[in-house]
Amino acid sequence: MCILSENVIIEDEVTKEFILEIAGDEALDIIEQLKEKGETTDEDIAENVECDLNNVRKILYKLYDNGLADYSRSRDEKSGWITYSWELTLDNIDSVLKERKKVYLEELEERLEYEENNVFYVCPDGHERLTFEEASEEQFECPECGKQMVHYDDDRDIKEIKETIEELKEDLENS
Repeated sequence: MCILSENVIIEDEVTKEFILEIAGDEALDIIEQLKEKGETTDEDIAENVECDLNNVRKILYKLYDNGLADYSRSRDEKSGWITYSWELTLDNIDSVLKERKKVYLEELEERLEYEENNVFYVCPDGHERLTFEEASEEQFECPECGKQMVHYDDDRDIKEIKETIEELKEDLENS
């Protein structure tokens, strides 16, 4: 667990939310360290943010996996130990966010197709939502509680998905 400082500042709110989503609150302190020091080691970061080294490494790798940090390795001639030096690559944030939006758009389009091509039944107590085929296999009884399932009108869901798709498309066109 890391001890968070209260003076962490990420100017762009979208960037901050993205970082919180992929790496959690502790990532903000780590990013501040990377911003202040430029290239630095994971050990140095752990000392300065009062955070367990393994946790720092997990967060750094999450940032790396999302294109927000990069590292280089060097080997100590005497000990043979490998040192990892990390640096922030937030200049990629716009392209990273754009790519995530594209992936999300594809997922929404697949979900829209699924919603439009299926009829659904739900448990009145909210336990299950099944396609017609799945519900008929269960004799239209909830597999969890046994209550009779009822038809679910997903028109509102479809409308919301379509609106989100349009907003994403507009956003991608304007970025």
